[in-house]
Amino acid sequence: MKVTSVEKKEKSTVELTIQVEADAFEAAVQKAYEKDRKSISVPGFRKGKAPRKIIEGMYGSGVFYEDAINDLYPEAYAQAIEQEKLDAVAWPKVEIVDVGKEGLTFKALVTVRP
Repeated sequence: MKVTSVEKKEKSTVELTIQVEADAFEAAVQKAYEKDRKSISVPGFRKGKAPRKIIEGMYGSGVFYEDAINDLYPEAYAQAIEQEKLDAVAWPKVEIVDVGKEGLTFKALVTVRP
């Protein structure tokens, strides 16, 4: 995880652009696959036994991205706040900028103590 930009906005808010590396994102996608595969039914396979490639082929390559993002962003956000030494007073507004095989990039609009 690395913070690519820190931009101060009006009314005690800061916008952080945070990038999660590809290997960490891939590990989160694999974890999401292992958790979700029990509930995915694929013809020709017993329930929960279908390989990841087959599931991604049927439902699209981003089928596990949402769970992976929900797993990754709280930790990445906490590390970014600590790294930039910000005093956050509320949960951020998160916007996904880019997601894919190359990793995850998101923006977090953080309210800080004035």
